[in-house]
Amino acid sequence: MVSITIDGHTLEVEAGSTVLQAAERLGIDIPTFCYLKRLPPLASCRMCLVEIEGLRRLQPSCATAVTEGMVVRTNTPLIDETRSSMLDMLLANHPLDCPICDKGGECELQDMVMEYGPRRSEFRDPKRVFHSRDIRLSPVIIMNVNRCIQCQRCVRMCEEVVGAVALGTVEKGMDTAVTGFEGSLASCDQCGNCVEVCPVGALMSFPYRYKARPWDLAETDTVCPHCGTGCQLTVGARKGEFMRVRSKEEHGVNRETLCVRGRFGLDFVESRDRIKRPMIRRDGALVPVSWNEAGDYLRRRLSAVESKAAGGLASARLPNEVLYQFQKLMRTVFRTNNIDCSARWSAPFDALGPLLASFYTRASLHDVIGSDCVLVIGGNVTEENPVTEYLLRDAARRRQTGLLMLSARPSRLDADARVVLRVPPGGEAASLAAVVAGLLPSETLAEIGATTGGEGSDRLVTALKDVRSVTLLVSVGLLRSPAAGATLQQVNNLLQVLRLLGKGVAMQFLFDRANQMGAWDMGVLPEALPGLLPATDDDAARTALGRAWGVEIPSEPAATFDAMLELCDVGRMGALYIVGSDPVMTYPDRRIVQMALGAADLLIVQDAFLTDTAGLADVVLPAASYGEEAGTFTNNEGRIQKLRKFREPAFEARGNLEIFDFVAQLRVQALQPSAQGEIFDEITRLVPAYQGLTQGGLGADGAFTKAVPTPPSGVFFAAPPIPKVDDRLMLVTGDCLFHNGYHSERSEILNTVADDPYVELSEQDAGRLGLSDGDQVVVRSGQGELTAKLKVNRRFPRGLVFVPENYRALRLNSLMRRGEYPCPVEVQKAHAALEIGPHASSAASPEDLGQGMAGGSP
Repeated sequence: MVSITIDGHTLEVEAGSTVLQAAERLGIDIPTFCYLKRLPPLASCRMCLVEIEGLRRLQPSCATAVTEGMVVRTNTPLIDETRSSMLDMLLANHPLDCPICDKGGECELQDMVMEYGPRRSEFRDPKRVFHSRDIRLSPVIIMNVNRCIQCQRCVRMCEEVVGAVALGTVEKGMDTAVTGFEGSLASCDQCGNCVEVCPVGALMSFPYRYKARPWDLAETDTVCPHCGTGCQLTVGARKGEFMRVRSKEEHGVNRETLCVRGRFGLDFVESRDRIKRPMIRRDGALVPVSWNEAGDYLRRRLSAVESKAAGGLASARLPNEVLYQFQKLMRTVFRTNNIDCSARWSAPFDALGPLLASFYTRASLHDVIGSDCVLVIGGNVTEENPVTEYLLRDAARRRQTGLLMLSARPSRLDADARVVLRVPPGGEAASLAAVVAGLLPSETLAEIGATTGGEGSDRLVTALKDVRSVTLLVSVGLLRSPAAGATLQQVNNLLQVLRLLGKGVAMQFLFDRANQMGAWDMGVLPEALPGLLPATDDDAARTALGRAWGVEIPSEPAATFDAMLELCDVGRMGALYIVGSDPVMTYPDRRIVQMALGAADLLIVQDAFLTDTAGLADVVLPAASYGEEAGTFTNNEGRIQKLRKFREPAFEARGNLEIFDFVAQLRVQALQPSAQGEIFDEITRLVPAYQGLTQGGLGADGAFTKAVPTPPSGVFFAAPPIPKVDDRLMLVTGDCLFHNGYHSERSEILNTVADDPYVELSEQDAGRLGLSDGDQVVVRSGQGELTAKLKVNRRFPRGLVFVPENYRALRLNSLMRRGEYPCPVEVQKAHAALEIGPHASSAASPEDLGQGMAGGSP
């Protein structure tokens, strides 16, 4: 520790701290323009100059390290005069168009001038003018170069945090100007972080431009609904109408950063695709009715199917309280454990349960990735969890964390990684087994290493042996594969081996749904009760929960969503209740899910939007959307945060909890408690990881749920079969940067900035097939085909085809067959396919949905 005196106050700070950081600890305000906490100091704006005893010149406090006994003064006449002069120079060429500038009212230059600026200027020369009109850099970012004060925040944020390098500077001195490539943002993520950090109105949000002033807005701090990183954001609305999103430097895992989905993708709340009134099916068509009519119809239909099985599917985008109440409704009113929270995959609980119980680390991502090395397994962090990628890049570049990558798809983080192990699609389990064998050679594991190892796994083994602590970040995309259980078992093996070697270990999932962790915690799983306790094998847990609920919980083995579809096929499914999910779009076999849902005796869909699944329903109940009901989300870190309401439900929509009460009453039962706050309190009593939490205790940064310590089993799982070498192209899917399904697909802004639907392929495969970047290509499987634009990726491995799942018009799941992932496909130029025969895709046309609504379920 180092002792330093600032303005007469003495304190001790860590060696290496800057004078600015020490002053902040004392609450002494030193003005800055170019400084940002998460960026290396630049010391270019000279606003933070201070006097240091013993030095002749003023020193920039943001870049001056403290020394023992240092004496600093921050408010002398010389400092005041210098700050005033710096502001005078900035104003000399600033356009002073505050009345029309979008930054008016929250401009740092305005604030600085009020506090420190000159009252008159000595400059008489004409102002420098770069462009007479603003420059539209992208669909969402517009720039006025004349307002720029050359702090370089935007350029450094783009390059050092986001990793996009879309902005740069030209010229020198007073003629310096920030710009994109040839006046556009060619490699831009469209995240708008440059807009967020710009202290003036040089970079602005085009969708928000000229719409409102800061003082017009009612601002609400809430949580992003798009992925599991759990970024905090502030929504601005005027008279209930959504206006903009911004972030705050001091709060959340994200601090001042957001990705494109979080900053520009919340306009989906204004979507024209909202369900306005309840609907019931009459003569094969869905017709709007009143809530009372819907209730009468639903009561009769529920009575008719009471003797058959029931099942429920709820979206992991819903708040904890809604998810908890849904599984409670299904278990106590519908008397079933047939509950699931994903239509894209079924979590193998026999492998997932031990992993979550023994190794899942409920702690800040900042701390978790502070290990000596971080191993990212599967997926593409850049596109699935962009803000997590920012933090990983920061850890690799500034904290010297060793970044290791093991995946089929490349990502932008590969450039910062020490080791990149590219595996064949579906080969993650075998590659992990080889790493385990290399770390802990034994008779049982040596054979695995000999058959599945290689140069890449050897380098990964060496990197893991040389460190003291390791964090595993596991993409939830791995759960898509039929081999998901084997992959999770090998993750468990690896964590056990690392622990046996005396290394500190941590593990978190990288979810692409905002509340996937919460969905699991709340027990929206067929095999698990709230708290991830076994639903059928643990009599004590089931009895204790049943006593608290005042009802006996079913003990029969339960069905995953896959198994529920099979029950539909054989005519054994009575009521299937789907809340906030669209399995017709997301289930990996469109033909099967359409047939199964059509075969259910009673399909109830509760949603905010008129989805493809809602088009097949017998009863449609309009529910509140994001921002229209309060609750909590639990993110990847296990951090629980408040989801706040910032508008009333649209049209005749009701809150999800209110609808559950409505349905329970139709069965002459009641759900108690039924208010959001009371349900939260029940969760904190009955779910071990949430015990002790209070709503008042969820501060600005939320609060962490706690791990319930369970000793690891100590059993090593058998190695998975070695994946067969296949010369065919293998299709994998996932999120793209601008879309991650459901919500983002309904954002007009995201649809404006997103690429057209595309197919991604390696340069080698494209050359072999005679294809070029931008060609229209046909992707064909045994199930169907689709047509989209080709994007050639030089970093893609051979044999891999990627198509993003988030374009409704593409209907990607028409290509897939249940239980087959990755999916073998053929790719050829579109006109060549037409020469062979007529283009006949098994994907349903937009008209099919209309026929389904008007003419009955398929």
